[in-house]
Amino acid sequence: MGVVYLAERADGQFEQRVALKLIKRGIDTDEIIERFLQERQILARLDHPNIARLLDGGVTETGQPYFAMEYIAGVPLTAYCDEHRLDVEARLRLFEHVGEAVQYAHRNLIVHRDLKPSNILVTEDGTVKLLDFGIARLMDDEAAPALTQTGMRVLSPAYAAPEQVAGEPVTTATDVYSLGVVLYELLTGHNPHAERPEGGRDVKRPSAAVTSTAARLDGSSETGTPQEIARSRATQPERLRRRLSGDLDTICLKALRPEPEQRYDSAAAFGEDLKRHLAGLPVEARAGAAGYRLRKFIRRNRMLVGATGLVILALGVGLAATLWQAQRARTQAARA
Repeated sequence: MGVVYLAERADGQFEQRVALKLIKRGIDTDEIIERFLQERQILARLDHPNIARLLDGGVTETGQPYFAMEYIAGVPLTAYCDEHRLDVEARLRLFEHVGEAVQYAHRNLIVHRDLKPSNILVTEDGTVKLLDFGIARLMDDEAAPALTQTGMRVLSPAYAAPEQVAGEPVTTATDVYSLGVVLYELLTGHNPHAERPEGGRDVKRPSAAVTSTAARLDGSSETGTPQEIARSRATQPERLRRRLSGDLDTICLKALRPEPEQRYDSAAAFGEDLKRHLAGLPVEARAGAAGYRLRKFIRRNRMLVGATGLVILALGVGLAATLWQAQRARTQAARA
């Protein structure tokens, strides 16, 4: 709908680069203009360190609406992580900022609807910036233009939730699904939709996906062999598989549930589970697993559990020795 230019201030007062967005000539219908103005209004409501800021807006001399945004000199999230060979922990901590930006938008009643790596840039200093609210929707604006109503269904199929693809109403759960796709790619180098069994609704576990060559949705192969994918995560294939199995498998698959009501309740809940995982705490996605919390406690407190075990063993040995001595004393007394 729009075209974005890198622009500079021209009055000589000071130097500043911005991203300048205008509507493409020839498609400036009333509906497109309304959508463009809504995007500008959405950006005006957002003020978060991980979201590209709106700087100004107006109409050109020829009547074209425009707005100027903070220019982000960055690369897509997945590319940044691969280029810097970030391990799983570093990727998760970077992803936390993405979730915080999305949750902030949700608190302001905004659903992004187009979350994907190319809309999540990372600057040279490691700052995450979420951008492109071009198809975002205000949840409190029933009069907002819905692109699906006129056949203009604009989405990115590789990252879209099932209800979005079907043209059904979108909610914050739609963004949670897209976040799940981004996290899956970030961890495995694969798009989960390419890993779905033919005709199936569920996707392959991330720990299973890393053992195969990365595939595009069109079926062609990328250059991402298991060895290359693991190397870009500063590890080896088998270690990466073990690292993803368990909590991260379950967290990803919960976010990617086909049914919106079975996903995380919010981007905040999704992010909180990742923080719990990083802290070695039980994650809510596996709350019902038998013995899970006990295993997590033991793993998190190995020294305490080990020391407690030694104390119990020592007490047991001491008690056994005391009982043996008492029994021996009684036997000797009986003989006397």
